Amino acid sequence: MGNTKPPSHSQLYECGICDCLHPWHFFGDCRDDSNRYADEEAFAARHAIDPMAVEVFSWEERLIADGLLIKGEPNNPTA
Repeated sequence: MGNTKPPSHSQLYECGICDCLHPWHFFGDCRDDSNRYADEEAFAARHAIDPMAVEVFSWEERLIADGLLIKGEPNNPTA
C-alpha cells in the first residue's frame, strides 16, 4: 500500500490488538468507543463522509510509520 501523503482525517488502520479500525492519529486505549470502528462504513456513517473516501492501512503500515518496524524485517516490533 505505502502511504506517501500525510494521513488525513479519513485514514484508518487495522489494530493488531483489538481487530477493529482506529483513526490514523489515534494512540489511545482500544476500548475507546469514540475511536473504534467495525469497518469503513461505520466510520463514514459516524463522520458523514463517503465510505469510498476512507482509506484503511494495515497494522504493519502503522508500525512502520511509527518507526517500530522496519519494512522487510520479521514482524517483531519488540525485538
